[in-house]
Amino acid sequence: MLSMCLAFAKQPFEIKPGSCGTVVRNAQMKIVDPDTGSSLPRNQPGKICIRGHQIMKG
Repeated sequence: MLSMCLAFAKQPFEIKPGSCGTVVRNAQMKIVDPDTGSSLPRNQPGKICIRGHQIMKG
C-alpha cells in the first residue's frame, strides 16, 4: 500500500477530487525524472519512488 484517502478517518480531512490520498505512515515517496533521476516539483509527471518497511525487494 502506497497511499490512502483520509476522507474515512475518525476526523475526516479535506480531500482533493482525483487524488489518491496521502502517503502512508512510515513511508517516503518522491517523483523523479526517469531520465535524470532528479526530484520533480508538484504536479509534474514522472516515476514514483517509495521507501519503507512495507516495500519488498524485486
